[in-house]
Amino acid sequence: MEHDSFQNINKNYHNLTRKQKELVDTLLANPESVCYISLKELSRRTNTSQVTILRMCKRLGFESFVELKKAFRTHMESLMENVLKASNFPMILPASQQGSNLATLIDICHDSHERSEKFYDSIQPENILLAARHILEAKTVLICGQGLSCVLLNFLLRRLNPLIENVLMVPLEDLNTVQSSLLKLRKGDNVIVIDFPRYYMTVRDVVNYAEHTGATVTAITDSKNSPAVTKNSLNFFCDTKTKVFYNSLSQPMEMLNLIASGVVLEMGSDYDELVYRSREVVHFINTKEKTDNFFDGDH
Repeated sequence: MEHDSFQNINKNYHNLTRKQKELVDTLLANPESVCYISLKELSRRTNTSQVTILRMCKRLGFESFVELKKAFRTHMESLMENVLKASNFPMILPASQQGSNLATLIDICHDSHERSEKFYDSIQPENILLAARHILEAKTVLICGQGLSCVLLNFLLRRLNPLIENVLMVPLEDLNTVQSSLLKLRKGDNVIVIDFPRYYMTVRDVVNYAEHTGATVTAITDSKNSPAVTKNSLNFFCDTKTKVFYNSLSQPMEMLNLIASGVVLEMGSDYDELVYRSREVVHFINTKEKTDNFFDGDH
């Protein structure tokens, strides 16, 4: 099996039955437990027949349950490598920099600068404006994500809320919210998916359903192997690894700022009108507050 065979799960997840999807979600929630477990033991723990598990393996593109376990082992080794190189754990400092916080911090700054340059060099402004038009043309915009990405969801919601009428934040862990939000989708609506490792497999179902309804999908993620990415999605890739942290939010936050800026630019004179009305509201509130204070006070 190739090194990226674990991505078979992302690519073929939509081919599974509901029961098989539930089983895969369970495995992905505890990937370390799959690496060396026997077929019999997994069947017992998940209350699933061995035949169902084997059929699931076939649908995911694995020759056998053994091949599935190998893919999970390779995946876990890759995760451990990321943990050692760039995660929430302290980095392993080069011997020459041991005890020199200043030199190490300078190195971190240089690394961040290089990553930032690569990020901006990779940006295609026309795609940002296209993402902005998708937002403005939609009657409903859903912003979807989970875990740490919810910080980004809330940030984008605050950026877009004053600009468009119907934008909703959809935390993917809340299946009731996911289902009720997807029911609102119509042709021409827009779904923005923010997804970084560890990937959440519900994302694949969300984007597939969105495209089924005729909605446009914008994916903000770190890799073409992300379940948020489809052949029709508009994709923006952000490198979230740093020397100290894994899944840093710096580049994704910049990307969201750029998309929000694109929305303002594409609004044209409508934005000028919005600013005028906003100032009118602020003036009204301030004037009323001063009037209320005058009559409530002692004079």
